Amino acid sequence: MAGVPRAKTTAPRLPLEFVPRPALVAALDRGETCALTLVTAPPGYGKTVLLAEWAAQSEGACAWVSLDEDDDDPRRLWSAVLAALAACPDIPESGRLRNLVVPRTEVGVEFLTELSEALATIPARVRLVLDDAHHLHGQATLHGLEFLLRDHLSNVRLLLASRFDPALPVGRLRLEERLCELRPDHLAFSVGETEALAGLCGLHLDRRQAALLHARTDGWVAGIRLAALPLRDHPAPDDFIAAFSGDERPVADYLADEVLSRLSEAEGDLLRRISICDPVPSALAVELSGRADAPETLGRLERSTALVMAGGPHRDEFRIQELIRSYLAADLLHHGPALAAQLHRQAAVWWADRRRPTEALRHAARANDTALETELLHRWAPELVARGEHIELRRALDSLQTGSTAPDAWLPLVSAHIQLGRGDWTAARADVRRAGGLGPGAGDRDLTHFRIATRRMVGLGGSAPDDSPSYAGAPPEDAALAALVLAGRGAGELFSMAPARSAEDDWPALFRHLEAALVVASEQHFGLLEVQCLFLIGAAALTSGDNGRARSAAEAAITAGTAGGWQDTPWTAGAHAVLAQACLTGADPARALQVSSDGLRIPSTQEDRVIRFALRCARGGALFDIGNRPAGLLELQEAHAGLGAEPIPESLATTAALLEHRMALVLDLPVAAGTSVGRLTVRAGADAELMLMRAWAEAAAGSAASARSAVAPLLSGQVRPILPSTIVEAWLVEVWADLRLGRRSAARRALQAALTCAEPLDVLRPFALAGQAIRVLLVDQLGGSTDPAAFAFRCLSVRPQVRRPPAPRLSAREQGVLIQLNSLNNLGEIADDMDVSVNTIKSHVRAIYGKLGVTTRRTAVLTALEHGLMT
Repeated sequence: MAGVPRAKTTAPRLPLEFVPRPALVAALDRGETCALTLVTAPPGYGKTVLLAEWAAQSEGACAWVSLDEDDDDPRRLWSAVLAALAACPDIPESGRLRNLVVPRTEVGVEFLTELSEALATIPARVRLVLDDAHHLHGQATLHGLEFLLRDHLSNVRLLLASRFDPALPVGRLRLEERLCELRPDHLAFSVGETEALAGLCGLHLDRRQAALLHARTDGWVAGIRLAALPLRDHPAPDDFIAAFSGDERPVADYLADEVLSRLSEAEGDLLRRISICDPVPSALAVELSGRADAPETLGRLERSTALVMAGGPHRDEFRIQELIRSYLAADLLHHGPALAAQLHRQAAVWWADRRRPTEALRHAARANDTALETELLHRWAPELVARGEHIELRRALDSLQTGSTAPDAWLPLVSAHIQLGRGDWTAARADVRRAGGLGPGAGDRDLTHFRIATRRMVGLGGSAPDDSPSYAGAPPEDAALAALVLAGRGAGELFSMAPARSAEDDWPALFRHLEAALVVASEQHFGLLEVQCLFLIGAAALTSGDNGRARSAAEAAITAGTAGGWQDTPWTAGAHAVLAQACLTGADPARALQVSSDGLRIPSTQEDRVIRFALRCARGGALFDIGNRPAGLLELQEAHAGLGAEPIPESLATTAALLEHRMALVLDLPVAAGTSVGRLTVRAGADAELMLMRAWAEAAAGSAASARSAVAPLLSGQVRPILPSTIVEAWLVEVWADLRLGRRSAARRALQAALTCAEPLDVLRPFALAGQAIRVLLVDQLGGSTDPAAFAFRCLSVRPQVRRPPAPRLSAREQGVLIQLNSLNNLGEIADDMDVSVNTIKSHVRAIYGKLGVTTRRTAVLTALEHGLMT
């Protein structure tokens, strides 16, 4: 043993730039009962440092051997092992192990048996660490290690740190659950560890810079260290990190000397060729290398070098560590740019044949093949637009606009969709107009379809002057383009439709188009188009007065947008606006306030003033309804001021004006009320809503007859409103006026008409804001029903959510009597039904009236409903 250097059997000291790895140390501890522990990764992953950290914290005996190429000789290996074991204090001085001598000639079964028996006599469990075990590849050397593993020694744990798996029965040990293993994906640093190591190296990176460095290095420890030295004094660290690659001189030297030097020429050529793609499917590896055995060679390299990692559901995709891959890609260019371009061209065609357009376009651009890239964009633009692949489309546009001078209408049309994704409708419309100046694309039916669908999506109308008359023929064969055509048709009809003048038959056709597009988008996983269709359905439903449908569609759009990563698009922001308005109309101001506030935080609302206006209007209405009335009116006034001269849809302008007018009247601000009237006066077709405003003003002045007279033309059908809910509001004015004029029977008929109009629209807010006299009449309308699903019951249950004292506490018996008060039974019948005396019922009724602060049966029921005591 005297011939073995002490340094060889001593665990190395931890470096100054040491980052603790408690999670990995714990993983090694969990493998304590395993016979073999493998820590396998290419050079520079911190295998030695991790085992040294673990050994320093381990309470048991640990023997360490640092191996080199000469240790592939069994005599040298076992001499070093015995020396390391002898250095352990837990090994008894008089034990058999200290008397063992490695044979001078051949290490055979006899010595290995003696070694196994001597190890079995050790009273404590021993951990034997063999660092750099990839140097052990000789059959005789590996036979000795396998012999120990085969003996199932319960007090010996073998730990190997290696660049690749040794030729040991690893699979059998894994099956027997006697194997603990850590691979490159375990050893790679996290973003936090990357930041910590950079700090120890004298770099002060923020979280974003650390994340970028982590992405460039894949958490490879050596890569992080190699980046640290030049980065320390670099004037532009962000630029350096973004460009950091395996082609940097220190990195390239390290990779060439330590990582790639053992590869054969054929293996090196294979890795260079596939380095253009990450990950690379095995079939593409065959295509790029021209070698049918490429998958088998890559699998062998994964096992023997760990430079390649297999992944995917069937482990048929291969990845090369990022810095190594970038080094190989740079090396490929050094072998000739033409070869690299040809390989990218092959990859582009291969991906296109497999319907993977993003990968195909990326490789076509890197091949500098403008013709191929143009062909691919024409073929795949509709699908990429429908999927929301705006980053890839932007990259393709930048590449083609730089490399081509030929006019191409596809480019500005694609750009228009990207601008829509940012919420810049002005730029999108400019792009569509620019595409119109590049000619009709004679003979290109797909371009014609795409052009018209895009025009409609940006709100420029259904067709262009140069559209082919054959457009109305067969729909496109491409599923994405066909869905875009349907969605564009629905959007065009919605943007051009004036609610006050549209026929009832127009809406079903619009919904059919959008629903058909939604079905295709959902089936084909066109994520962004699905969000767009849901938003458009919600907006159309809100405009046509179907409040329930608007709410469900908007909720689905927000869910799909968030799941797909489009939560910052104007389509998702628009869905927030639709949902907020639907919640407000449904008398749910608290949720309307939350949804509108969430929508206003979406960045695209800064670009899209119309959606921002819609969100602020809903927010203002919600603030008013929950009791913050001045703030609600101010929100609407500021929303109008921020809108400027931007045109807005007729229904939105009308909704905003009515909200503002009602608020101003309640707050007794006649000038503000007049301003809201002026907003509608300048719009054609708003006669019905102007009549409603006059009626509200007369009602505020206490003139029932004048208010009733103001809504008469509207209720008789002489004037058609823009908003379907306007009819509901007009009938409630009629109810109020009839009650003031003592016409109770007429008031009941008018209330029933209001309920009949409101129920299919799911409009509840007008009833929540109605005065107590109307709400008492609603109690009569229930006719003793306690069904919560009844529309009249819902109208009573929703109430202005202003600050109010907490609901009074009723006893169980009082609660039962209260429910009976909503029936048509008299007190005697209630007493019989509850099997108590009439006097007992009278006592409970007096107690209920006192707690609710009422004096009549009707107002008791109304107040109980408003406090939620009967739901």
